[in-house]
Amino acid sequence: MQLSIMLFFQSIRTPFVEKAAEVASMFGEIAIPLLVEIILLWCFSRKKAFALASSLLSALLASQTLKAIFRVPRPFQVHPDLIEGGRLSTATGYSFPSGHSTTSGACYSSIAMIAWKRWATALCLVPIILVPISRLVLGVHWPADVAAGTAIGVLFGCALTPLMLRLYDRRRPFLIFTFAFGMASTVLAIVLAFLIADGADPVAFDDLMGSAAISGGAMLGFYLERKTVDSAPESGSALRKIFRFIIGLVLTAAFAFIVYSIPAPEEFTSFALYFGTGLWCVYIYPLIAVRTGLMARNQSRLG
Repeated sequence: MQLSIMLFFQSIRTPFVEKAAEVASMFGEIAIPLLVEIILLWCFSRKKAFALASSLLSALLASQTLKAIFRVPRPFQVHPDLIEGGRLSTATGYSFPSGHSTTSGACYSSIAMIAWKRWATALCLVPIILVPISRLVLGVHWPADVAAGTAIGVLFGCALTPLMLRLYDRRRPFLIFTFAFGMASTVLAIVLAFLIADGADPVAFDDLMGSAAISGGAMLGFYLERKTVDSAPESGSALRKIFRFIIGLVLTAAFAFIVYSIPAPEEFTSFALYFGTGLWCVYIYPLIAVRTGLMARNQSRLG
């Protein structure tokens, strides 16, 4: 049954359809969710950024744990004579469940829950539907993979987002949650980095290590920022927000370049890059922005 579905999508695959699938697939990659996240963090609302990050990172950790457990090969690997794989640079890890579908389901359902507008829900449904289809067209996932990935993503996005929005308003439980989540994710990422260095299957564990590392950096960043900075990204004019966003992107790129240039085994460089990016975006850059006057602190803290 699954092979029949895959062969159908292969039969309709023209250069135009393949290019459209590649474009749609990009909405399930980390770049767009990361961009939305840092826009919220630096220009609009840390509360909404926290809800989005918690839902997305939790979904990815769950999805990639299942990948490491089941280790299902991808369709183009099982049937190279029948199925042509596309956009293979994004086909990392095992097949079940689909990471792109998980990302799309979690990110856009969380955005819909945050916005809570009919037009936003309708708009967010588009990538939730198209990303899984694009992965079938590209021959990199089985139907069960995209169905499970979408279900995991939407479940985490719809269930966790309202909980995290409420949690943010309760300072002490928020601090306990972010510290515990951040420490557990960081320890998991470090253990996985050592296992990979010791010869463990990188296809099974690379993506999980990366998600655990960025989760650790981001959640510890939320903890540290709330305790020591308490920035107000909604502060300032539109022009000031654009300016600090551009400055933030430039500094983030410079930070990533420096970390990536450190001579170290690849798995430890990856850990440092993912963990550092999470910590930088959530805590270090907002701290710099507050100290330099690019961003204000919450008035409640000032009082």
